[in-house]
Amino acid sequence: MSDGNVENIGKMVILPATYTGSPRHMHEYAQDAMTYVRKYGRPDLFITFRCNPKWTEITDLLLSGQTPSHRHDLTARVFKQKLICLMDLVTKSNIYGETCCWMYSIEWQKRGLPHAHILIWLRVKIAPNQIDSIISAELPDPQQDPILFEVISKNMIHGPCGPINPNAPCMKKGKCSKKYPRELLQETQTGGDGYPQYRRLKPCNGGHTTILKVNNLNVEIDNRWVVPYTPLLSKAFKTHINVEFCNLVKSIKYICKYVNKGSDMAVFGLLNRNAPSDEITQFQMGRYISSNEAVWRILGFNIHERYPTVIHLSVHLENGQRAYFTENNVLERAARPQNTTLTAFFYLCQIDGFGRTLLYHEVPKYYTWNRSKHEFQRRKRGATVPDNAAIRASDALGRVYTVHPNNAECYYLRMLLHEIRGPTSFQAIKTIDRTVCETFREACFKLGLLENDQHWDTTLTEASVTCLPDQIRTLFAIILIFCATSDPKNLWEKHKESLSEEILQHMHRINPDIDVQFSIDIFNHLHLSSIIHIYKTRTFCV
Repeated sequence: MSDGNVENIGKMVILPATYTGSPRHMHEYAQDAMTYVRKYGRPDLFITFRCNPKWTEITDLLLSGQTPSHRHDLTARVFKQKLICLMDLVTKSNIYGETCCWMYSIEWQKRGLPHAHILIWLRVKIAPNQIDSIISAELPDPQQDPILFEVISKNMIHGPCGPINPNAPCMKKGKCSKKYPRELLQETQTGGDGYPQYRRLKPCNGGHTTILKVNNLNVEIDNRWVVPYTPLLSKAFKTHINVEFCNLVKSIKYICKYVNKGSDMAVFGLLNRNAPSDEITQFQMGRYISSNEAVWRILGFNIHERYPTVIHLSVHLENGQRAYFTENNVLERAARPQNTTLTAFFYLCQIDGFGRTLLYHEVPKYYTWNRSKHEFQRRKRGATVPDNAAIRASDALGRVYTVHPNNAECYYLRMLLHEIRGPTSFQAIKTIDRTVCETFREACFKLGLLENDQHWDTTLTEASVTCLPDQIRTLFAIILIFCATSDPKNLWEKHKESLSEEILQHMHRINPDIDVQFSIDIFNHLHLSSIIHIYKTRTFCV
């Protein structure tokens, strides 16, 4: 990368999160989804809704000789309207129960048809014994509901793949990547890290079958090939709508990132290492845009929707906020920088009694951010807060920007902002028990937010009694690499003599007059540097 080349300072071009669909943009949405998880727990339902080019709303408007691929404006508009109807059924008609939040993103396959990935959070969680009443993975009875049977047979059958069709797109190394055909079960089974294993009755136990043509051959398909669905939605929209119960999925980050992964990209190129980094050019070269996505963007349709809104809150050290200026106002901005959401929060806590009762990320629920005045203002609409009629509450959530642990002090400041209510300044937030700490890290220690190294200190002390110095050094290296010590330098200072005992003795034999402290300094330079290198690279070697 060119980041470390002095000649390229100022030449790096990035694609900001404000560009819809960019990697940073989708990454922010994935983090917003984790904000929902923090507030409401795991999502309950994961729905995939695909466009059906055979919808009558599309085919009835085609001219003679036209196919849906000729009218991307039709497919885009119809899919948008269908998606609105689907979300209304889920969020307003409450077909699964009352929803507390939801989000979806639109993606496009290379053939041009859009589909939506939707996450739904319910106020009342779905119990395992309710899954079968909501989700089905079986062919319906063709006698009782022939319309639904036809919809499922045409839209909700996976493949078929495997020996029946070895050239199917889902086949990877001779196996189906989607794990079809599934096992036939008498009842739904939950547990494990993944979606439930839904009930799929055998044909001899009441299950139904259908005949599909695969490679010009008629193949009998049973419930092993049915993709999970909700009968009401499938019958209403007559398309592929995969509904999964995901409350038991442990890898919640995977689901949130999958929904917000963005468009498929592939780029390959040979670049000069010292060449300027231009993310915009790389993004344009790697992104594949279908005609339907182009029309979607031209029509101004959103590719991402969610509820409730998530307000992003800045975090920075004192006088460490970004300042935007021109040649005309540089002196004014340097003397009086504009408020960020963090400094505005401190000011709010100084003048507003209710604000002093809040954590930083709770502020957007009761206050709106005025971008022109750079200050928080009380909400004028929303539910009245008990015992305080002047305060209104909304469903908005706050998310403090993430900070890498390498940016240590800012990282610890962010930790304190999630623990201390109503701080009025940077000084106040690191004041613990009326004592001002020198650093935010020290304040975190006093609040018990960080573990100390007492147990590792005890371990090295005991080892110094019974172990040889090289064994102690090996133990010290293991502690540094695998045990996430909070203060490795302090551990070194306490035990450096036992770690370097035989080296000091050897140097003293060579020159009895050598100063012990001088010997330790030499060892600090020679040996500690290698240990610190191991610690930084996490490469274990003795």
